[in-house]
Order: sequence, then C-alpha cells, then structure tokens
Amino acid sequence: MEKFQVHFFREKTRDLDVEALLAFFEVIEGMEIEMDERSVRINYKHPRLGYKACFLIMPKSQVKDIYRLNPRYLDLNFQLELPLTVPDYFADHVFHIVKRLVEKFDYFVYQDYFEDVLPFRLDLVMKIFNMVKERYLELHPKFLQENYLISKDKLNSVLRYMDDNFSLQKYYQEASTYVPFYLFLANADNRLRIGFEWKYDTLTVIPPYVDFIFLNRGNDVSIIKYQEFYEQASKFLDDVPGFLKDSKVVSKKNLKKVNKILKKNKFTKVIEVLTKVDHFQLID
Repeated sequence: MEKFQVHFFREKTRDLDVEALLAFFEVIEGMEIEMDERSVRINYKHPRLGYKACFLIMPKSQVKDIYRLNPRYLDLNFQLELPLTVPDYFADHVFHIVKRLVEKFDYFVYQDYFEDVLPFRLDLVMKIFNMVKERYLELHPKFLQENYLISKDKLNSVLRYMDDNFSLQKYYQEASTYVPFYLFLANADNRLRIGFEWKYDTLTVIPPYVDFIFLNRGNDVSIIKYQEFYEQASKFLDDVPGFLKDSKVVSKKNLKKVNKILKKNKFTKVIEVLTKVDHFQLID
C-alpha cells in the first residue's frame, strides 16, 4: 500500500529536539514509540477506530529532489506516513495532530505535490491527500472491487458515531438507553448494507445512515427496513442532542408507541443474503 508522506522542515536549522518531540507524542492516546539504530518510529493507532499512521525519524532525508527546494529550509529527516486509502475522517484527525505539532515546534512542511516548503495549511494538505487518493483508486480498480465505496459525508458520519459510541454510552447510562454498534453487511450483489441490533422493548439510540433494523425478540430476530419503520415512527423519535444529524433516540415517553409500531405493522420481508464485512473495507 502506497503512503501519503508529509516531511517536516525548520528554518535555517536542522536541530530536532527528540526528547521534546517524544514527550509531545507520549501524551496522545494511541501513540507507541519504537526505536533502533536506524530509525525512531512513532506508531499511531486510533484508539476506537483502529486506523494507523506513522511518524518516522530517519538517518537520511527521504525527500525526492531535495536540492531544488529553498535552502533556507532544512530537512529534519522527520516525516508522517499515512496510508492512501484511509477515510477522510481519520486523515483529518491525523492532520489536526500535525497542526498542533508544527505550531508547537515551528516546523514547516513539504509534500511531493508542493512546489516548495510551506507553512502547514490543513485545508491544502487535505485537498492534496484527496487528489492523490482519488488517483490511486483510479489506478487500482481491483481495490475498489474488494471494498465498498461510499460518500465522504456518509462515511464521516458513520465513523464519528463509532468514535463517539463510548461517550454516548456514558451520556445515556442513567437513562438506561442502549447505544448500539453498527453491523456492516454485504448482499449477494456485493452492495453495502448498514444495520444495528435492537432488543425489543428497549430504549435505544438509532445511528445515522442505517438500512436495516435487526429486531431481537429473544428467540426471534427479524430484519426490518429502516426507512419503512421511520415513515411510521418518525414523530416518536427524538434527535440526539448536540450530535450528528439523523441520529435518533427512542425516549421513555414514546417507547410504548414505538413498540406498537414494531409489533403491529407488517413490514416488507427482507430476503437478502447478508455477509458481515469490516469497517476497514469502507472507503470514500
């Protein structure tokens, strides 16, 4: 897998305070530092989503054609490597770490698509990351065939819900409201379906962008098309306060009305054969 690289420079000096740099990373959840005689590797794994990136300190410069760059800026042999196919949600998260890094240590940055070394601009780096990712996906159609391409807005919402799931659990703990995890599924035509399990007669949060409800009545699990349920029950669903659009919650005052809809309505029978897939197979 090709990597998107961002190289770090300083103005008129190569001084790299490794001790201060490691102290910066050590307080970030998900960072793990490895080192040997060849390099220092600061591996980052998102603590809830599992996507990975790496910051590297190398013995030699990894910048192509470095001699054409402005000599005022000196390469620190320090760089970020980010897999090209990670979702924008994670890339933006990592680039926000980079923003804090360059502001703290007065770094400048260089990327192969830059004309020269520049001050860090998150919007510019994100734009180039997207451009390079799109080009990579065009050149590797097999990767698209083996994964599931969805819109950036949709995947951003899905991943934010996953990222904030534990916080939502804490928020709704006193209300005895269940905060479900997603179920990612593919049908026989290899089309992505998103669902969640709902235990009947239970207060629950409904995640954004779901296709199916897996309604669990103990010995019986039925699959309901969410849109059909929503058309009947929308007026009994509340927005999750201060959270993502299209996230809903069944409150105690409306539970009996929602139960009645789930119990009495004859929903379209879902006959699709569904296979579980992983969120790492979702790309934007």
